[in-house]
Amino acid sequence: MNNEITNILAPVAKAGAVGAVAGFVLGTLIGWLLLPDAMKPWQFGMIFALVTLLLVLLAATPYVWRRYSGQS
Repeated sequence: MNNEITNILAPVAKAGAVGAVAGFVLGTLIGWLLLPDAMKPWQFGMIFALVTLLLVLLAATPYVWRRYSGQS
């Protein structure tokens, strides 16, 4: 059972990590270029990374649900 869960969640975790890193980099660049006086650029990068991670996990929910419930 643990191996099945690992096989299901590993691609989701990888996509979430890549999305969070890309979101942080992109958010920091956006913060640096557009919002330098409102907050520190890395703070906007962190917010952007968390939002990106949330969106990736929400997008992966149907995939995990189908795999976990046994549907193909």
